[in-house]
Amino acid sequence: MTTALDSPAPSSTTAVTGVPNARGEAAFLRAETYSLTAREIVYALAAHLTYFGDTLAIQVVDPLTAIDAHMRFNGDLTAWTRGRTPADVAAVRARAEQIARDYFGTYFPAIPW
Repeated sequence: MTTALDSPAPSSTTAVTGVPNARGEAAFLRAETYSLTAREIVYALAAHLTYFGDTLAIQVVDPLTAIDAHMRFNGDLTAWTRGRTPADVAAVRARAEQIARDYFGTYFPAIPW
C-alpha cells in the first residue's frame, strides 16, 4: 500500500445550496487508486465505525488501514448514513473526525460541516 499525505490548503468550499461538501477541496491523502479530501477521510472512518464498531485504535485497527480497506472493498462513503437520524450521523461523524485528528495530528484541517 502506497499512500502520501499532502499539505492541505485551507478550504471552505460549499455547494450552491450552502452545504459544505468535498467538491473543490484539496486532496489530503493520495493512494495508488484514489485520492481523498479530509472530509472524505472522515466519511471513510465513519463507515468503518458503523460497520465494525469503534475498533480504530492503532493496537486494534490502524485508521489508515481502515480507510484503505474501505476504499478498496466498498468505496461508498455515504451508505452508512442511510437509515440514521441526523443526530446519529453527526455523532458518528464527530467521532470519526476525532480519530482522524488524533491519527494525522495538527496537519488535519478543520472541516466546516
